[in-house]
Amino acid sequence: MEERAKYYYIDQGNNCAVSLLLAANDVYHLGLDPSAAKLFAGFGGGLQSGRTCGALSGSIAALSQKYAGREDFKELCKGFVETFEKTMDCGSIDCSVIKEKYTSETERCLAAVLLASKALEGYIAKVEG
Repeated sequence: MEERAKYYYIDQGNNCAVSLLLAANDVYHLGLDPSAAKLFAGFGGGLQSGRTCGALSGSIAALSQKYAGREDFKELCKGFVETFEKTMDCGSIDCSVIKEKYTSETERCLAAVLLASKALEGYIAKVEG
């Protein structure tokens, strides 16, 4: 998951939301047409306003594609938001806060993207049991 997220983020130059969604699509065979990820272009940079992290938004989109329709779907999403916030370890899910901790001049928010992908992978493994 991390390798695919890095590929989409660094090599392809996508934002965090698109990168997480495309990586999850590859790894979990979500069946999304890659062009559908463009729907998440506006979620990068915390909805382009420093708010909810795009990596979180892309991850929730992946969980939605994989698990929507399950009776416990709402709880799955809530659980991942909590997991994401703990993983980021900065007391927030906001891009502006996460960016302050993880941004690098040369790799943008790669560290946060990798943490998010690791969190998503671990969360899905836990859900799949």
